Amino acid sequence: MSKNTKKYVFTGLMTALIFALTFLFHIPVPYTSGYIHLGDSMIYISVIVLGPFFGAFASGVGSMLADLLSGYAHYAIPTLIIKSIMALIMGLLLSGRTKKATITSMFAALAVWIAFSVSSVIYLKNQIASIGKVNLVNTLAGADADFETLNRTSRIIENFPVYLTFGLVILLVTLSVLANLISKRDGNNVLNMKAILGMSGAGMCMVIGYYLVESFMYSPIAALMSIPMNMIQFFAGVIAASFFMPAIRKAQLYAEKQ
Repeated sequence: MSKNTKKYVFTGLMTALIFALTFLFHIPVPYTSGYIHLGDSMIYISVIVLGPFFGAFASGVGSMLADLLSGYAHYAIPTLIIKSIMALIMGLLLSGRTKKATITSMFAALAVWIAFSVSSVIYLKNQIASIGKVNLVNTLAGADADFETLNRTSRIIENFPVYLTFGLVILLVTLSVLANLISKRDGNNVLNMKAILGMSGAGMCMVIGYYLVESFMYSPIAALMSIPMNMIQFFAGVIAASFFMPAIRKAQLYAEKQ
């Protein structure tokens, strides 16, 4: 089997795995008629295994097919674009060949997340000041919402800055550890650390990308309410990828020997 044929086979395999983990294990998200899933874990792995361009194909197509076949066709095109860009961003971050380029990427990713988090909190506070918290809760929950839904929506609004801060703290700790390790190691030993940085960049792309899309599809305030769930998807994807990666690597190495 030629090298190119193996590449195409693995691209098909990763497309199928992304589709399966997105389609089979998903949880609906209120306010925006979306859902969260474990498919991002395979997106991260696809970039490591296939590189940015074949990884982008597998990520975009596998995720789009899951949307089409699970009743979320209205998300299919945005998903194709966002997931493909996720893979490309992760691939670019992985391609950094020097410590300086990697550390610069870390600070750039951190700056983008801080700016997004701060602007999101400011917007939410302005909305509360403008129409009042009670009216905001009723608008988000819907006219027929029961007490439990209203209470859950109220808690999300109250704790929204905490969710973003928690995500920022995790990102800060991760990037700080990486920066320290990178400063002590040479360029050939930082692949795993670069992978974590790449997954962080891709995850931020996903959270921000869906916020922008859902702002147009629904409203900016409804899109804000999906951010905490998308952050859960981001972190769950990183954790799941760490479990799945050894098995995928073994399969890849076995195929390359054939």
